[in-house]
Amino acid sequence: MEPFPEKYRHDIAIIRETAEQIAKDLSIADFKFIFSGDAFRVFDELKEQLEPVIIRLFEKDSKAFQALIYRIDINESDYKIALSKAGTNDFKATLAELIIRREFQKVLIRKFFSSRQ
Repeated sequence: MEPFPEKYRHDIAIIRETAEQIAKDLSIADFKFIFSGDAFRVFDELKEQLEPVIIRLFEKDSKAFQALIYRIDINESDYKIALSKAGTNDFKATLAELIIRREFQKVLIRKFFSSRQ
């Protein structure tokens, strides 16, 4: 996994947009992430709230979940590493981190290119 751009890791607006992108891509529009407003906890809060959602989706239908991972565009080798941790506590944390990081990249890329036009 690439390092998280520290410049934006504590940016509440960017993390909120990332949460919205996650909800959209995981088709969980009715799920609302709740943040305390603490910029230094916002990334961890998103991860903590995403983990049970991911496990629920994975356990419901692992093939459909794999299609979601493909649609989000998670690196296949990273996904395989996460799958190797299935049944452990690291599994949900690793999947959550992969999803957040990829969605975060999408948000930053969109912001970067929209500001250059």
